[in-house]
Amino acid sequence: MPRDTGKAGNVNESLVPASVAEHPGCVLLKLGQVAFRLTEQRLGELGLRTRHYTLLKVLAADGPLSQLELGRRTRIDATTIVATVDDLEKAGLATRTRDKADRRRWSVALTDDGSATAGRADALIERLGREMFTDLSTTQSRDLADLLGALNTGTALAGLLDGLRG
Repeated sequence: MPRDTGKAGNVNESLVPASVAEHPGCVLLKLGQVAFRLTEQRLGELGLRTRHYTLLKVLAADGPLSQLELGRRTRIDATTIVATVDDLEKAGLATRTRDKADRRRWSVALTDDGSATAGRADALIERLGREMFTDLSTTQSRDLADLLGALNTGTALAGLLDGLRG
C-alpha cells in the first residue's frame, strides 16, 4: 500500500506490494535486490563490483587461498571466480601464483593496494548500511543483524542451495 510522506505530491510505495509482502522470503528477495543494486553503485566508485569486494574481504581475513577455496567459501562458481580474480589481478589488487605444494592449483593473495582498497570499500559499505537502515532503531538494527546472521550461519538455506547444485 502507498504511504503518504506528508508532502504534497510525494507518495512512496512499499518496495514489495502488501499481497506479496506476507511472504518473508519475497520481502527478503526484493530487499536483497535493492541492497545489491545500491552496493554495486557504491563500490563502482572504486571500480569494484560486489563479487570483487567479497573476494577482497575473504583474502584480507584469511590470507592467500586457492581459487577453488575462494569459490567454496564465497559460494561463487568456478568460472566467475576465475574472471573475478582476473579483474583483481589486472587492477593490481591481487596476485595469483602457482601453489608450491600443488602446481595444478593457483594461490591468490592480496597486494598492498588490495588491502587498502578493501579498507576504502569497507568505509563505503558502512556508510551505505547506515543510510539503508535509517528507518530502524538501534535495537531493530541489532536484531536484524542477529536474525540475518542466524540465517547465514544456519544449515537450512545452505542445504537448500547445495541441493540445487547437486
